[in-house]
Amino acid sequence: MASVVPVNVQVPADATAPMIADFVEHALRVAYVHRRDVHNLRDTDWAAPGVYVLLTDDGSGSVYVGKAVWLRARLLQHRAKPKLPWRRAVILKRDTSHGFNSAEIGYLEGRLSAELEATQDLTVIKGKADQDLTLPPHMLLSLDAILPSMLAAVRLAGLDVRRASDADDGHPATTSTSVRTNTFIPGTVADLLASGLLQAGAELHLNQGGKVGTGKVTTSGEIIVNGVAYSSPSKASAVALGLRASNGWETWHVGSLSGPKLATLRSQLPPPVEEA
Repeated sequence: MASVVPVNVQVPADATAPMIADFVEHALRVAYVHRRDVHNLRDTDWAAPGVYVLLTDDGSGSVYVGKAVWLRARLLQHRAKPKLPWRRAVILKRDTSHGFNSAEIGYLEGRLSAELEATQDLTVIKGKADQDLTLPPHMLLSLDAILPSMLAAVRLAGLDVRRASDADDGHPATTSTSVRTNTFIPGTVADLLASGLLQAGAELHLNQGGKVGTGKVTTSGEIIVNGVAYSSPSKASAVALGLRASNGWETWHVGSLSGPKLATLRSQLPPPVEEA
C-alpha cells in the first residue's frame, strides 16, 4: 500500500484568495495562488522565509524553484519581472513559531530543485544551483524528511512528479558462472535501519570501473544521490555511476570504500517470520 501524506486544505469562497494546505506531519503550510492575485497574500502570514515553485500553463513543463526570506515580497518581484511566463505559484513555509532559517531554505531549495529535475517531463529553472550544506547532519536529516510533503504539495497543484521507477526487487543473485536469476533476497535499507545495522545519515561510497560516487541514507531508508532520494540502492548506485543498471547492494559500502557492503549488512538480518 502506498504511503499517504496527511493534509488539510482550505478553499476560500473568494476566488482571488490563495488556497491553503497544511501538511500536518511536518508543520508545513502551503499557499496556492494565481500570479494576478499575489498581492492577496497576507503580509502577516507570508512575510516569512520559505521555498516556492512557479508553474507555467503553456505546455512547456518549465518550472522555477526559488527561495526567499520574505516570500510575499519575492513573489511580487517575480510578478513584475518574471523569470518565465508563470501563471501559478506554490509557496511553502514552516508553520511554527520560528519557521525556517536562511540555511534551511537554501538546502530545501536545492533538494526540491534536484527532485523535480529528476522527474520525467519537467524543465527546472533554478534560483540557486547548489544546496546549502552548512547545517549539521542531524538538521539535514530532519529537512530531508520534509521532502515527501513538499513533493506532495507540488503534486497537489497538478504537477506530474513521476520519475523512472526505482522499485527495489532485492538484487538478482549471481551464480559462480555469472548466470543471473530472479532469486528474491528479502530485506530493505529501511529494515537495516530498524535493526540497528545501519544508521540514518550514514555516508555510502562506491567505486566501480574507475567511477566513484557517494550517497547518504535518510531516516526512511532512501539513499540521496545528487540531491535526489531513491528507494532502491541499485537505482541510486546506477545514477551515481552514470550507468543504466548497477547492483547497489554489492557496490555501496558504508562509511568508506573499505566499509561493509549493504549486502553484507543485509545478510545479518534475522530471517523473515513465516506465517502459520
